[in-house]
Amino acid sequence: MSTSDNNYSPRTPYGTYSAPCPTTTEPSEEPTPTDPPSGDPPCDIPSDVETKAVENGAVETKTAKNEAAENEASALADNIKTVESFDHKENEKSEISTSAAPPPADDPTKRPVFVFKYKLSEDWDEAPPSHINAEINKVLNSQALSIGTVGVPYECIIDFSSIQNKLTIVACHPFQFSCDTLGLNVELAQKGMRIFGSPLLPFEEKIEFWYIEASKSDQIKEGKIVSGKDEYLHNRFQKELIINADPKSLWLDLPVEDYEGYKNDDNTHDGIEFDIVTAAEKKRLFTSTPAETGKIEILMASRRGRSHAHVGKPRDDCFYWEIDDETGWNFVAVADGAGSAKYSRKGSEIACQTVVKQLRRQITAEYDAGLCISSDAVNKFARKKKEFLKSGGKWDPTTWDQYGRAEFLEETKLDGIFHIAVDAAIRAIHEEAKTREGATPKDYHTTLLCAAFKHFGPINPDPSEISGWLIASYWVGDGGGAILRWDGLERALVLGEPDGGEYAGQTRFLTIPDEIQPDIIKKRLRFSFCDSFGALLLVTDGITDPFFPSEAAVADEHRWLEFYEQKLKKGCPEEPNGCPAVFDPNKSPTEKSAALLEWLNFWSKGNHDDRTILIVKPK
Repeated sequence: MSTSDNNYSPRTPYGTYSAPCPTTTEPSEEPTPTDPPSGDPPCDIPSDVETKAVENGAVETKTAKNEAAENEASALADNIKTVESFDHKENEKSEISTSAAPPPADDPTKRPVFVFKYKLSEDWDEAPPSHINAEINKVLNSQALSIGTVGVPYECIIDFSSIQNKLTIVACHPFQFSCDTLGLNVELAQKGMRIFGSPLLPFEEKIEFWYIEASKSDQIKEGKIVSGKDEYLHNRFQKELIINADPKSLWLDLPVEDYEGYKNDDNTHDGIEFDIVTAAEKKRLFTSTPAETGKIEILMASRRGRSHAHVGKPRDDCFYWEIDDETGWNFVAVADGAGSAKYSRKGSEIACQTVVKQLRRQITAEYDAGLCISSDAVNKFARKKKEFLKSGGKWDPTTWDQYGRAEFLEETKLDGIFHIAVDAAIRAIHEEAKTREGATPKDYHTTLLCAAFKHFGPINPDPSEISGWLIASYWVGDGGGAILRWDGLERALVLGEPDGGEYAGQTRFLTIPDEIQPDIIKKRLRFSFCDSFGALLLVTDGITDPFFPSEAAVADEHRWLEFYEQKLKKGCPEEPNGCPAVFDPNKSPTEKSAALLEWLNFWSKGNHDDRTILIVKPK
């Protein structure tokens, strides 16, 4: 999560660019229900890098250079007198003053030049050059060249249709520079000529148009258009061409100079595959060696955001996981440290590790005592679900009360277990704050999403047996999580509600005092028992911001299915290639998580926060 302290000042070889970005403020008192707006300024370049782009919704920022160019164009337009129609029959030739740009003071052979040839109509076949030049200059002066961006397809049509009764463009080509240098070319178009290509480098200079009558034996020599002994110095016109730098190239990747005792990696990933039914569970469930019981994998990746890398700040996101071979329970968590909090990277680490370890400790203790989330309790809940379906009801895991949610929580102590784990995480952060002079728990602000899951019963049950997954989760802050395709349906169970504040980008944190209240924790707790599921996702707001642009989108189950099965698997505008490796059965978990880490480097305009994704996927 990022805040307004991310102010940047890179430069480009051809000038300075900037796009105004909103600033944020931070509440000065604690406790506070919301934190300052998180996420990066909604622009796709660092905040003090000035942009000329006006296309694709960007805002134009004028500079003295722009204004000078406009003044020059205006003066040129004023000097071009209205050209009366040239009557070839009467041979009336009025004197015309032209103001084609004079040859540049610098070496003209160094300036990009587009040359085009024209053919005069019969009525203008004997028109004086001054008339012709003035007409062409008027056309060129009246049309601005499109602003381009490096790496983005460029097109600009120079339209001569307004004088098509006088002349026609019959040929054109680049001169003085090659397509390999600037990445632009020129060709004939229906209305005149078309400049096109994919710009290769930033550019903010004048280019020239040179024009020649096709019927004459004109040549280009030493930067001038010549015809025999005559020199056509006025057959040229200058226009400013602006090619903005690729926004991605403006972001720096600076190392962290001072971790202040809380070192972490800029980028990290991990992957693990294991049996759905552990060896210890197999001994309890089967009297003989069982057939293949299936496998499940956990894929995790976390990448430092561009806004952090640009100013040499560390990554504030974190993930953590543990599996318990004895009980068959598995635990995962992701967290996003607040960009406004000095030590939030440590806060997110403490939150993830403490809540996972404490969940495991509590469930193991209760499990050993035969009190916690036993097969009997799960079976009772699952039978209620089946009875409800048999009676014609439409099962929806979001309406838990119909299946005895309160009774299940009471029997399993699930809400109490999560309360103890969350409380332990908060206390651990408070204790850590005491070790730093002048630090407070607010300096460790972090969100938290965690889940505990286990498979109960045989993998391939007969109709009379109960079998399936119990998945329980807790979520505070932004980001999000969902269970996809439960019971094989095209549905997703969103694991909570995003915590928004009064302003866009605000959220709540684990370390806010009232988050420890039992009723609040119970409200944030979700659980579901399903026969099967396609994937369990936990992500930070570095993922939800670009793919789920509103709280309504985060709460939309169909958006989660689309994100996982379309955008992640096949690609999207943010990442055209997607990350198909996640779905490749021939790749190892480590290879898949490494591919996820690379995918997290996708480009999304205005979204440059740390990014973390955790996927639990039965194979």
